[in-house]
Amino acid sequence: MNESVGNGKAAAKRRPWSNDQLRNGRDEMNLVEFPFATLSDRSDGVQVLEFQVSDNDRESGLPVERKLSVTGDPKHGLPTAKDEEVYLGLLQLTKFHTDFKSPDVRFTRHELIRLLGWPNNDWAYERIATALARLTGVRLFYLNAWRDNTNKVFKDRGGFGILDSYHIRDGRKGGGPMEDLHSEFRWNAVLFESFQAGYLKRLDYETVRALGAKAKRLYRYLDKHFNPPKYARLVFDLRTLACERLGFSRDYDAVQIRRALQPAVEELEALGFVAVEPVETRYRKVSRGKWEVTFESGTGTSPAKGVSQRVAGTKSAASKPGGPGHQAAQTLALAQADAAEAARVREYLGSLSGEERGRLEQEARASAEPFLRTLLGSGGAIGKTTAALVLHKHVVRLLKDVSQKESA
Repeated sequence: MNESVGNGKAAAKRRPWSNDQLRNGRDEMNLVEFPFATLSDRSDGVQVLEFQVSDNDRESGLPVERKLSVTGDPKHGLPTAKDEEVYLGLLQLTKFHTDFKSPDVRFTRHELIRLLGWPNNDWAYERIATALARLTGVRLFYLNAWRDNTNKVFKDRGGFGILDSYHIRDGRKGGGPMEDLHSEFRWNAVLFESFQAGYLKRLDYETVRALGAKAKRLYRYLDKHFNPPKYARLVFDLRTLACERLGFSRDYDAVQIRRALQPAVEELEALGFVAVEPVETRYRKVSRGKWEVTFESGTGTSPAKGVSQRVAGTKSAASKPGGPGHQAAQTLALAQADAAEAARVREYLGSLSGEERGRLEQEARASAEPFLRTLLGSGGAIGKTTAALVLHKHVVRLLKDVSQKESA
């Protein structure tokens, strides 16, 4: 399947973006403060999302409530984690194609799929269409929470979506003028006004797209608020961060929040984005039912820049086996690779229906090594752990085969 346009197969195979371009992505800062999508790829019957925090007004010093309410498209429902991924992809397309000089962007679904790192199949093409419908149909209502970067104030802004319109053209159906083969979308005027007012931050998109849904949100939120040396260490109320900033269920107690958040924290630790810290000191009980969580920048410099510097430093150190820090550099490189691989597997499995996943699990079991098949039949914790390992290895092989075919 291919929806590339331009110079035929050569255009389809050429990678349109360099690693430097992907690391130099963009993120709109209002949509970092509160999520506009569910944290899973299902809305589970939820019709409205609401997020609220207490803050102090910078000018008066008085307490103020900041709130976002989100309503979904009547037909397609609320945006989900996958739709948020598409939103981030559209931001990068806008940076690459227009540099935020125009609200109208022309693209092909194939280039967006490649940018997102999704499998190039029917599901991905259809899923992008659903995401565009949800991003157009969603409505955001900000109360004392929309940052007007031109006037440097927070204010109410309500009743707007993320996209004003979109049109999908199927470039797979044949020839014709190039303009008839491109799809297009138009940013909402309120959001585009924020783009032009410069309320954008740099985003290491290459790192973000390899993270799981929770780690993506945590990375983006911390990335906005880290500003070393003054803000190299951040302390948050655990419930406020998890439920109001990241979108965790408010039904969770403190123990459940820590359990749900910790895997995302470990993804960021593996990248070196946040400093590694024992669970016992990262989470601190303040009083009954009230906990704080602490994050320290892993670099002491700009986080987005620091990630690329760490990767470059790792390569440099790894090229000198006898040099100082060689073992630490190798450990970091392996951790980064493992985290990225695990995220790719999760994203692929998340794209499958229940029936498709069942077939994949059967294929994985059938292709497993004999000694692993023996462990699969042992039941209990060992059986479950082995089944997860077998499925992971099988998906890694599938993704590698797809990548080799696309680059052939």
